[in-house]
Amino acid sequence: MAPKKIAQTVLTEGKFYTISAANGKVIEVADYNIDNGAKIQLMDNANFEWQQWNFVAAGDGVYRIQNRFTGKMMDLDMGGVSDGTRVHQWEGAQASSQLWVVEPTNDGRVKIKSNLAGKLLDPGMATENGTVLQIWADVNGDNQFWTINEVTRKPKTSVKATTVKAKAAAEKAAAEKAAAEKAAAEKARAQSQVAATGERRVTLSTSGACWVQILLPNGRSFFAKEMAEGGSETLNVPVGARVTVGNASVMTLTVDGRPYELTKSTRNGICRFVVK
Repeated sequence: MAPKKIAQTVLTEGKFYTISAANGKVIEVADYNIDNGAKIQLMDNANFEWQQWNFVAAGDGVYRIQNRFTGKMMDLDMGGVSDGTRVHQWEGAQASSQLWVVEPTNDGRVKIKSNLAGKLLDPGMATENGTVLQIWADVNGDNQFWTINEVTRKPKTSVKATTVKAKAAAEKAAAEKAAAEKAAAEKARAQSQVAATGERRVTLSTSGACWVQILLPNGRSFFAKEMAEGGSETLNVPVGARVTVGNASVMTLTVDGRPYELTKSTRNGICRFVVK
């Protein structure tokens, strides 16, 4: 008689689950570390958020496995595919190293296989708290089977962990703000320098074949080129220069980073305008 098949836990995106090894220990992010590269390990289940996971669908039976506390994905270290490659967490990305296949078995457990490496999530032969996870070829070992259970209780909170997370979020926001302010200042400085020298930064991008001619105010040639599809040029063009573009419908042009509407200066497919 064939063994009775035990029902599987239905994975629903937006819900959270524990992933338990054969000895009952669950997969967690070590020390509630929110950094990229933090290790993934086994630990006694204490109902903490960093021991709980969201399965984000990425295909038929394929998921990105996201930690509830850190928001980061279970990932292969350096995109490795060999036996023993360490599993860690990393910022979500469109990377195959973050894709996992959940393979059901008849006893209600699952195997969790790297979609990239074709190897299984595996704690090795160790079972104690702190055992770091890796991938390994499928040997049908008991250590390669996992039990997924939906979290139905409210998770425990940790003041220390919450403080660490809040501090990191504040530092990230401050860094992003500083980077945006620096970029804005650099852009303004570049624009002021261009204005001071009587030039404009002109970028030409094409989606088809065309030609461009730029004459200086004194009538001398500054730039002339037949541009192929996908071509791009960035030039510091003196104010007063006269620009002519043939087959202007395939040209996209910006002046000091701002789009320039060519159609208003185009007749019979040829655009003519003066840089101001």
